[in-house]
Amino acid sequence: MSVKCKIYFIVLLIISAVMTFSCSYEKYKLPVIPEDAPQVTSVEYIQLNTVLDAQHGYDFNNPADVYYGVDNFLYVADTDNNRIVMLDLGGALQGYSQYIEHPEAMSQNDSLQLLVVNKTNKVFKLDLYAHSHNIASVPVEQVWEEQSYPNRQYTGISVHNGFEYYVTVVDESGAAPKSLIFDFYGNHLPKGPLPLNESGTGLFSALLPTSIISLREQYLDLSSREDTPAFIFTQTGFWEPLNLFNYYKVQFITTTVFEGQDVLAPNTSLVGTELYDFEQFYNPEDAAIDNNGNIFIIDTGSADNGTGTVENVPGFYRFGPSGRKLQSVTGYGSDAYQFKNPKGIAVSPSNELQKVYIADTGNNRIVQYQLSTDF
Repeated sequence: MSVKCKIYFIVLLIISAVMTFSCSYEKYKLPVIPEDAPQVTSVEYIQLNTVLDAQHGYDFNNPADVYYGVDNFLYVADTDNNRIVMLDLGGALQGYSQYIEHPEAMSQNDSLQLLVVNKTNKVFKLDLYAHSHNIASVPVEQVWEEQSYPNRQYTGISVHNGFEYYVTVVDESGAAPKSLIFDFYGNHLPKGPLPLNESGTGLFSALLPTSIISLREQYLDLSSREDTPAFIFTQTGFWEPLNLFNYYKVQFITTTVFEGQDVLAPNTSLVGTELYDFEQFYNPEDAAIDNNGNIFIIDTGSADNGTGTVENVPGFYRFGPSGRKLQSVTGYGSDAYQFKNPKGIAVSPSNELQKVYIADTGNNRIVQYQLSTDF
């Protein structure tokens, strides 16, 4: 080793010793970052501390739906305040819509027009893009009314293929219930009802449908979308006057090729799974789907029996694409991890730091959840 290299090596040793000696007297405590309670060791959902309720300045009144928009805003059907509330994804208020009577369910097309139903025989439109997303200035336009059937109630809506949309329809005014799913063109004229069996007990039949979600929602934030008519719908599945039952309260309607064309057909591969289990749900009210095909269901549970308890507990469930139940959060009440008559569910499409938003209707709040593995 040359004299020059030896000198360089000795200098390095001296510097290292000085740094080690000085650092031994300069130890600082790391900041403690608070965790969301409760702490868990398994993969389950954590309720986030940000609850959108009266205590935190929100005045929701029986919010019946929450929707994750194509435009990456969050929309709440603030039903008994007769308005749509626009939030950013963190929950910050962006504005209130003009008056719309008892909004019940929402969807959004590729032109960023919000479509709304309100348990009447009408469809409404809010053209957010035309008004630079200033929701307060957007007129509420009625784009369809089924005048021949004034007793029909539109309970759910979902856009497919960009601009066309499905609407779930219920009419209990007759001797037997009418349960339909209408398909609409993008110009808001109906194509007609889908060929599902009315009031049947099995697959590919509807009995008091409560919501619908097109598989388009699976690809909302992707540059390339799959144009498919496939969808998932939820239903009460019970009509007491005639003791009618449908044993598939959540149904996945897929497509098959017939004479060279895609036609709707029931997804029979899910038979025998927990998603299709009749005893899994009491009253499934809404559904959502993410990029990976995971399916989320919100169940309102049964009514309070007068003692502060319920026979069938409300909550939400997450199922894999194969129909296997992955996680659930259920509980009745007003505390964390509890719900009262929840009616709406939405999820951020990506699985990375994915949030689940619940319209906890009876508690007049929106609550947010995240998987424990994301922390």
